[in-house]
Amino acid sequence: MNILLTGFTGNLGKEIAKQLAPHRVLALVRERGCVEPMDGVELLQGDLEHLPESIAPEVEVIVHSAASTAFRVPIEDLRRTNVEGTSRLLEFAQTCPRLHRFLHLSTTCVCGDLTGFVPEAPLTKAPRFVNAYEQSKWEAEQVVLASALPVEIARLSIAAGSERDGSVRRPGALHHTLYWLYKGLIPMLPGQADSPVDLISTEFAAAAVATLIAADISPGRVVHISSGDHAPKLSELLNFLASLFVERNRAWASGAIVTPEIADAHTFALFQNSARQSGDLLFQRVCEDAESFLPGLLHSRTLATSFVHQIPLFNWRVLTERVFTWLLANHWGRSTRAPQPCYAPA
Repeated sequence: MNILLTGFTGNLGKEIAKQLAPHRVLALVRERGCVEPMDGVELLQGDLEHLPESIAPEVEVIVHSAASTAFRVPIEDLRRTNVEGTSRLLEFAQTCPRLHRFLHLSTTCVCGDLTGFVPEAPLTKAPRFVNAYEQSKWEAEQVVLASALPVEIARLSIAAGSERDGSVRRPGALHHTLYWLYKGLIPMLPGQADSPVDLISTEFAAAAVATLIAADISPGRVVHISSGDHAPKLSELLNFLASLFVERNRAWASGAIVTPEIADAHTFALFQNSARQSGDLLFQRVCEDAESFLPGLLHSRTLATSFVHQIPLFNWRVLTERVFTWLLANHWGRSTRAPQPCYAPA
C-alpha cells in the first residue's frame, strides 16, 4: 500500500512512519537535504502549498499529520496551515484515483471547554475554545467531514514523549510547563484534584494510527487516541512529579519549593492578572507559557476510547519519569535541537 504522510518531521511523524512498515511510505518534507533519511521511507520535497502532483496516481492512503501548534499566534495565521492547508490536501486527494482512505490527525483539544464524557463523534457545534489553536483544529475537522472523500478523524490527546527512552522530538506547551514547575515558578494550577490529565506516548499514538490504517475503512468515523479511563488525575500527576523533583533538586528536597496548589477558575484568573501587572518579565513569560496549556485543566472530561483498547497501554508513571529524565538531561531539548521542520505535529 502506498501511503502519503504529512508531518514527518514533527513529534510523531517518524514513529508513525516506522509503525506503518511494511507499507510504502511517501513522506512530504519541505527540504529533503535537511531531513535525516529513514529506512523504508521515501522523502518527497514539497509542502501543503506545493504538493507533488506526479505521485497522485500512486497514492492509496493519506495520513495528514502536519499542523501548526503555535498556541499564541493569531487565528488567521493558524488557519493558513491548519485549515487552508488541509483544504488543499483534500483537493489533491481528489486527484488520486486509487485513494481509499484519508486519515486526518486532529487533537482532543478541539473539545474546548466541554466537560464530562466526550463520545467519539463529530463536534458539529463549536465549543468555547481555550486558544486559537484549538479553534483552527476544530475548523479543520469541519472541512474534512464536509468532504465527499473516504475520510476518518483520529483525535490525539497530549503526546508526552517516548515510552522507550523519554525522548521528545520537539518540546511543546506540556514540556515548558514541566520546566517552570521544576523551577518552582508556577505556584498554582487551575483545575480539580480529580481532573484527568490525558497523556499518551509517542509509540502508543503511532501504533494506534497504524492499527487504524490496517482496519476496514469507515467513512466519517471519529476515534480518540487517548488514555481515557486510564488517565492519571491531576493530583496524582502532581504528587508523582513532586517525588521526581525531590530526587533531583535540592530546593524541592529542602521544602523551599513545594507542590503547587490546585485552584479554581476564579482564583487562577486573579493569579494571572497579578502576574500581568507585576512588571516582572520572567514571571510574565512563565504565565504566557502556562496560559497556552493550563486553562484546559479546568475542563474535566473523560474521552471515549472504543478503538484504542486493542493497543497495549503504557504505564503513565514510567512514561512521565522517562520524559522528565530526558528533558532534564537534554536541557529541555535545547542541546539536541533537530533541523527546523516543514510543520509541527498535529
